[in-house]
This record gives sequence, structure tokens and C-alpha cells, in this order.
Amino acid sequence: MTGQSTKISKWKILIPTLLGVGVIVYMFSKDLLGQENAEQLAELRNIKITWNTVFWFFIALLLMVGRDLGFTIRYRYLTEKVLSWKQSLKITLLAEFGTAVTPSSVGGSSMAVLFLSKENISVGRSTAMVFVTMLLDEMFFVVTFPLLLLFIPVEKLFPEISTLQMGVITLFVAAYIVKMCICICLIVGLFFKPQAIRWLLIKIFRLPVLRRWYAGAVKAGDDLVISAREIRGKRFSYWWPLILATILSWASRFLVVNALFMAFFSVSDHMLIFARQFVMWVLMILSFTPGASGLSELIFKHYLSALIPISGLIPVIIVLWRLLSYYNYLFIGAFLVPRWASKAFVKPLKSEDII
Repeated sequence: MTGQSTKISKWKILIPTLLGVGVIVYMFSKDLLGQENAEQLAELRNIKITWNTVFWFFIALLLMVGRDLGFTIRYRYLTEKVLSWKQSLKITLLAEFGTAVTPSSVGGSSMAVLFLSKENISVGRSTAMVFVTMLLDEMFFVVTFPLLLLFIPVEKLFPEISTLQMGVITLFVAAYIVKMCICICLIVGLFFKPQAIRWLLIKIFRLPVLRRWYAGAVKAGDDLVISAREIRGKRFSYWWPLILATILSWASRFLVVNALFMAFFSVSDHMLIFARQFVMWVLMILSFTPGASGLSELIFKHYLSALIPISGLIPVIIVLWRLLSYYNYLFIGAFLVPRWASKAFVKPLKSEDII
């Protein structure tokens, strides 16, 4: 790699930042700056920063640590402790940056393979680990939704059945079905019939409308076969830390919003806030913008704002939420990636590292 390869394009950071900030500025101007919104602005001015606010904001920060700790534990145990805790944390932050600068519908999985391979994990094993992380994440969503329905009625999860809400429900169902299909393919491919999934992928992507992605589908099929060899025969002692770490990470990620709400007002139904965030994150996978910038702010405003009793707080909480859960990874990545790349690309991969 050349020295140029170690640099991050400024547009990778500027585009999602401008999209998200643009939506937030629009919300501020629409919700607070108009003459008709003087009441909301007065409500916002009357809010006082108390020790309760500081405490719950600190809890939100701890939850973000929990999010990264979960993924760090996962990488540590995925490599069966080959990676140190420091390396596992570095991979976590690099992978989060990769996710932040790629569309949510694409994800940062391919970058995670690169990050792992540069930590002296073979490409075949790195690919297996990324497929396992994908399976764990998708399983979290597939399993959690029916569990949430045991506690949250559908009419509370999707209130006010209007044209807009019907569109939200339709998109959510479509995205959830996609996640179920991904889970089924990964389970069959990793544990039972990897060659069958490879064959199916090749057949599907030979269709004229999908032929432009045929080469990528063949590679994905080959990677799946390699991954299946890597993880077959793993005992339950290998899986349970990965499952618990996945739950820790995603639950911490969702509970950040609960903590931010508690910083400004009392909350009576934490489960409902959690459940609506679940729906919101599923919808965000349909975004084609980096890190779902723009779309995530809009979904938050139209889907979670009903749970915020002070309307002027809506854009403020969105700013804090995105600073804690998204922009921080852009800033960390801007600092970390050049330093990592300058070391990782000093020498090429050895032949035995790519077997």
C-alpha cells in the first residue's frame, strides 16, 4: 500500500456529518425558531441542568462503554484469546468507524475482515469471524422482536394507524423478513450446507438483473464455505460468551436513549422506549446513507418524539444521541485509522496469513 492508502478521505466523514447536522438544524429551525413555536422555546429555556441531568448523562456514557465492551469481549473470544484486550478494543473501534462511513444497508463487514487480517488473523478465519458476528447480530433482532411483543402490545408499538404509520409498518415487516432470511442462510451455510448456499447464491446472481454483482456473490459463497470449516465443531463454551457479549452491546446501545430521557424528565415505560428503538434500528438498515445519517434523525423525530413530553427537547436529545452513538466513532476513527494503517501496511501480508 502506498502512503496515500493510509489517509482517510475527508468526504467519508464530512458527508454523513453534513447530512445528520443538516437534518438537526432543520429540526431546530422548524421546531424552535418560528414565531408559532415560542411556547416550545420557552419550555426549553425553563429546563434546568441539575445533578439528576448530570447523573443520567453519565449513565448514558457508561452505556456507550457497555456497547463497546460487548463487542470487545466478542472479538476477544471469537479469536479464542489470540487477540489481546487492547487489540480487540482497537478492532471494535475500527469496525464501528467502518460502519459509520458505509451505508447501513451495506455495513462495515468487509472492512472488519481487513482489520482482523492485519492483526495477524488469517483472511479465512477473519471471514469466518465476520460471518459469526453477522449471525449473532441478526439473531439478536430476530429473537428479540417476538419477546418484546410479550410485553408491548402492537398498538403501542405502532400507534395511530395513519398512511405514514402503515408505511412504517410495511417497511419494518420487510426489513424484519430480510433479517430472518439472512439468519436462515447463515445458519444453513455455516452449520449444515455451505455448498448449497453457495450454489443458490450463484444461481440467483446469474439472473440478468443481478448479473453485475455475480463476481461478488461467488466470492461471498466461497467465503461462506471457508467460514463453515472454521467454526464447525465449536462447543457451547465457545458460543455463550459471544451470545452474552452481543446482548450486552445491543442492549447498552438501546438504553442510551432511556438514560437521555431520564436526564430531562421522568420515564414511566422504559420497555416501550426500548421497543420503539428496536423498530427504529431495524428500519435504519434500509438506509443508503453512511451510518443512516439524515434518516435516523428523521425516524427518531417522527417515531420517538411522542414519548418526549417537552417538544422543544426533541432536537436537543437527537443531537446528544447522535453525538454519543455515531459522531464519536467518526472522530475516533479519524484519529485511529491513519495511525493503524501506517503500521498495518508497513509490510505486506505473509502467504500463510491468507490461507
